[in-house]
Amino acid sequence: MSLLPKIALVTLSIPIFTTLNAQTDSTKVALTLIGQSFFDNKEFTGNIKKGYTLPGFYIQPAVTFETERYAIAAGFHTLYLAGADTLERFVPVFSAKLRLNNRVDLIAGTLQSQNGHWLPEALFKPERIFMNQPETGVQFQYQGISSKADLWLNWERYIKVGSPFQEEFTVGFTHLHKCWKKDEGYSNAFHALVFHRGGQIDSTNLPVQTHVNLGLIPIYSISPTGRTKIAFAASMYYYKNLSPTYTTDYPSGVGFHPRLMANRHSLTLEAGYWYSNGFVNPQGEELYGSISTIDPAYNRWVRQMVTFTLEYEKRFVGNILLNANFKAYYNLISGTLEYSYTLSVALNAKVLEIQ
Repeated sequence: MSLLPKIALVTLSIPIFTTLNAQTDSTKVALTLIGQSFFDNKEFTGNIKKGYTLPGFYIQPAVTFETERYAIAAGFHTLYLAGADTLERFVPVFSAKLRLNNRVDLIAGTLQSQNGHWLPEALFKPERIFMNQPETGVQFQYQGISSKADLWLNWERYIKVGSPFQEEFTVGFTHLHKCWKKDEGYSNAFHALVFHRGGQIDSTNLPVQTHVNLGLIPIYSISPTGRTKIAFAASMYYYKNLSPTYTTDYPSGVGFHPRLMANRHSLTLEAGYWYSNGFVNPQGEELYGSISTIDPAYNRWVRQMVTFTLEYEKRFVGNILLNANFKAYYNLISGTLEYSYTLSVALNAKVLEIQ
């Protein structure tokens, strides 16, 4: 047995062993419902990727047994895209959550990933929150006084002997110190992603691929008037190809995205300049990377864009989150203006609770 399965087996055994040996706790039984409806439209006409529209919804009901020490949830996840003849996805969900201490939680099974692990667009395409749920694996969550962190392993594709595809998984880490929309002064974010495709029993003869993305985003914000926040973010990204065989011309690369941001109440405005050289982002928005999804002939070492975002986000009755955003990307090299707009309503609620 390889090292990674051994680690996973030990990790999964922790909540089971602890639960069996814990003192009896008052148990709450609840029916929870996670869901989101969305309309996501991309008007992309350049040579990096073509536009498309994602209209639909997903729902994820589950029965949850919860105490102060642990929680177990079981249910299903279903994704439907408007106009489709069948469901896009229908899979079971199961998660075991163990409170290791008053700041750290361990989750095994279905991960808590509806927030996209707080990753920026250059590393994590926002539509993955709609289209790539649920995530399954192991996760550690930390909640401190002025910071929070998320460490996770998402096993995206499982293979057996003879499978006509490769094994895929992602390991990620995010750490946030304060939030510029709430805290005046200095805040920062650090992100790390490792995407792997391969497997020891891989029978496809395709090359094994391992890609690493790092991101550091220091931010400084001020409050010139009342509840208005103005901030400057100096986002810096790094890419490294750790694959034994390269499939592209980019062994490593960098990206820079300085941005000026403003927030008041539920409205956020952002303008920035993107520059990258040899930057590859397997799970990020492709417009930021060197790889063209249309034709390798359009791959470019250098990408330069002016970016603009207008976003409205408001929470209703604590359980419903409305988000509407417009994003524009002006390619300084090709002179192409591309844009997208998204409207989504997310729900995360306890429909019924018995104590």
